[in-house]
Formats: sequence, C-alpha cells, structure tokens
Amino acid sequence: MGVEVLYTRVHEIFRRVLENVQDIIIISICVVLFLLMVRTIAGLLFGLFQSFDYRVIAAELIYILVLIEIYRLLIIYLREHRVAVDIMIEVGIVSILREIILHGILEIEPLKLVAIAILLIALLSLLRFGAIRKEEVEAGVRDGIFAEMRKTVEKYRQQSR
Repeated sequence: MGVEVLYTRVHEIFRRVLENVQDIIIISICVVLFLLMVRTIAGLLFGLFQSFDYRVIAAELIYILVLIEIYRLLIIYLREHRVAVDIMIEVGIVSILREIILHGILEIEPLKLVAIAILLIALLSLLRFGAIRKEEVEAGVRDGIFAEMRKTVEKYRQQSR
C-alpha cells in the first residue's frame, strides 16, 4: 500500500494553484495602484502651473496616502497571506477625512455629520482598544533598492532548490 493515490492531493494542488493565481491578481492591483499614484502626482505637478484650490490639493495628497496604505496592505497580504484589518481601518479613517476635506465640513448635512462622527469614533475605538494591531517586523538596516532586490532574488533561488 505504498502507492499514493493522486486524488488525495487534489485539494493541496488546487489550493496552491488558486493561491498563485490570487498572488498574480494582487501583483496586478499593486501595479495599477502604483500607476494611479504616479498619475496623481503628475496631475498635482501640472496643477501647480494653474490656479488651484487648497481643498483639492489637500484631498489629492490624502488620496496618495490612501493609495500608499492600500499598497502596503497588499504587500502584507503577499508576504503573509493575511488581511491586515488594522491597516484597513486606517485606510477607512483617512478616506473619511479626505471626503470631509474635499467637500468641506460646513457643506455636510448635520445628520450626516453625526453619522460620520459615530463611524469615526467606532473605527478609532476599534483601532485603539480592539487588539487587532499586529506589529510589523522590518529589517533594521536596509541597503539600496538594487541590493534589496538582489537579496530577494537570491533568497527565492535558494528556497526553490
């Protein structure tokens, strides 16, 4: 009975294939987010030569920060294959603040303002007291970008052997 039946490994093979496809999708989303950041920064630079509204500039800068946080969330997912709820809450808080800045707090209806305040209090309480924050472990000293890329490629070559 030393012969392994192939159908017992179907679940493992299927899971690995789906994880690889999911990683490809996440990498594609990362590329799109990066291009959105570049486009937004280019728009801000071209906007400097025209008359501009402070609220729009502030909203665009916060939008870039939101994209960076989402990018960080996706990188954590690729590294650890888990969704970082704390980062999702941070993105939600910053997105709400961006919308308030963009529309102006005086232009928001009072009932909506109360709902926004309750949502922000709930999100901040969850972030502070919910024990959902996981400490990210980063290398103490980082080399240049090319040296880091070289190390990563070498690390994966050694793991695949």
